[in-house]
Amino acid sequence: MPAPEIREKILAKASQLFASKGYDAVSMRHVATEAGMTQANLYYHFKDKEDLIRSSLAYVFSGKAQTFETIMQEECDPEKRLERAILWFATLLFEDAIFARLFIRELLVGDNNHLEYLTKNAFQEPFSRMVNLIRDTLNTTDPVLSALFLSSTILGYFQLSGIAQHLRETRPEYADPKTMTQYLMKEIHKSIKTF
Repeated sequence: MPAPEIREKILAKASQLFASKGYDAVSMRHVATEAGMTQANLYYHFKDKEDLIRSSLAYVFSGKAQTFETIMQEECDPEKRLERAILWFATLLFEDAIFARLFIRELLVGDNNHLEYLTKNAFQEPFSRMVNLIRDTLNTTDPVLSALFLSSTILGYFQLSGIAQHLRETRPEYADPKTMTQYLMKEIHKSIKTF
């Protein structure tokens, strides 16, 4: 197997382990075993555990940013792109457990070095694109704050969905990213007086 394929296999296994068990509970030996190789072979591809963690984070998050970029380049009006961007993020959280767990883990742990690395290598460009989209779409005096608020609303909604399914007043469709996106777009229209 060529080195890039081996590296990708390692990153896929390591990402799954880090997402399910956390960084401290996963050793290099454990990753090597799961990837079907020796520790020496693992160390050939990654100099230490921190290198593996950072590479795993980049592997998980960078690929998602490329999908977001495709949405941003679609030929449609800014309102539709905003709706698609919201749906993309919500769907990613609800359907990609590895992405969601690692993302929330990073926010909760608050390791400033990891957060800075992720921001520079995965989040900055999509966030800047979202700010520009909001600037073109919404009537707001602070598109950066609006982008942060919108992102945190989607993330918070996802985090509460586990509780929401047990509340008597909720309905099953509330856990559907499309339902959430449509509702959020209606609220954006009402509260910010857009378009």
